[in-house]
Amino acid sequence: RDYYASRGLGDVYKRQIGMNPLKIIKYGKYFSESRFLAFATRYGKKLAFVQKAVVLFFCLRDQDTPKYVKAILAGALGYLVLPIDIIPDTIAGLGWVDDVAVLGIAFKIANRYIKTSHEEQAKKLIPFGN
Repeated sequence: RDYYASRGLGDVYKRQIGMNPLKIIKYGKYFSESRFLAFATRYGKKLAFVQKAVVLFFCLRDQDTPKYVKAILAGALGYLVLPIDIIPDTIAGLGWVDDVAVLGIAFKIANRYIKTSHEEQAKKLIPFGN
């Protein structure tokens, strides 16, 4: 659960780009279940962090997750599927750094609401990325 925080990505992102968790919410308008699942199946075997994003997706769908956490999760997942972001995903080696950092912030906020069942569902959907 502390995958991103242990790598310092959330702090790097905050320092370099200035993203605050509440600003992530605005990207929720780009989130849709079908768009996210298409992204996850397309990149799930190519990018190790996709399974972690799927954990957030299942947390988002859980009725026990508070609405404010769901708003941040929808924003983070919306940012992930957004084709244009702060660091373009096509830049080799750097393109996914901002996406991973946003997911790290979302993980930090959602950590207490992530259940073992979310992790198990994510492993079934995307077995790569442990």
